[in-house]
Amino acid sequence: MNLTIKEGVTIQMSEEHCVDWSYIDAKYPTKLDKDNLTKAEFRKKRTIELYDYLPLTTLEERNTYKDIRDAVIDLNYTFFWYIAYNKFVNNSFISNDDKFQSALLHFCEMWAKYRFTPKYRADLSFSVFFKPRITECMERELDEVKYSLRRTLCIEVGNQLGKKWTAVCYDDLSDPRLKLSVEKMTALQAIFGSMYVADLETHAMFIAADTPSVESSQLYSDNYNSLTDLLIHEMVEKESDLSEDDLSNLSNLLDIPFERLKKLLPVAKEQLYQKLIDKIEFDEVFKGN
Repeated sequence: MNLTIKEGVTIQMSEEHCVDWSYIDAKYPTKLDKDNLTKAEFRKKRTIELYDYLPLTTLEERNTYKDIRDAVIDLNYTFFWYIAYNKFVNNSFISNDDKFQSALLHFCEMWAKYRFTPKYRADLSFSVFFKPRITECMERELDEVKYSLRRTLCIEVGNQLGKKWTAVCYDDLSDPRLKLSVEKMTALQAIFGSMYVADLETHAMFIAADTPSVESSQLYSDNYNSLTDLLIHEMVEKESDLSEDDLSNLSNLLDIPFERLKKLLPVAKEQLYQKLIDKIEFDEVFKGN
């Protein structure tokens, strides 16, 4: 079975994920007219319809409805592959299949939260609710090295060598222009030469931050409750502004009008800017004490 992730990118996948839809439709009847809906419309509406069969008592009780969970996964299979294909993790040993399994794992850990109105908003689409939450969990699970630490050290190297921090590599550590403390050099050698986080943790405690920094992890949370939160998450993850192509891709994936995302982008940029300023001011006060 071929699955198109985006234009020009098609992968093969098995059909082992398929569920018994005759059983699902009999147990959880649908009122939708599938013949008069596009595939995207049916997937979106049927997903919400299945979630509405879940009780609003506790998350624990909702988690017992494994048949609904599996049906939702089957309906949104393309969404999980999209996340796997597009999510970058700092680990050269991780394949797209690994990222796909990670996305499914973390979805299964949180799937019952969607449309659980006692705690979460119910007006968000499936993909808007889950994409930032799942990608954050994937980053924490699969990244070899704590992102914020690697970024801080590579920025310092990049500044000295006149290159972007993401382009810094192991060979740059032998550049005679580079002036680093022994602790920082040792930590960078661990970052580029090891696949285990534990190898870096031996050195991390000795590394002092010379300047206030904003850690991306501090901009993430479990409170992705609006489209502006989603846009902020996308900008933090890309470490750049969002282009019209980026907005178009999000629009196609999330079934959100492009013009709505474009209108909200300046709001999201202003909120992100304020978050960064607040964090820097906090670091300066903290460092001053």
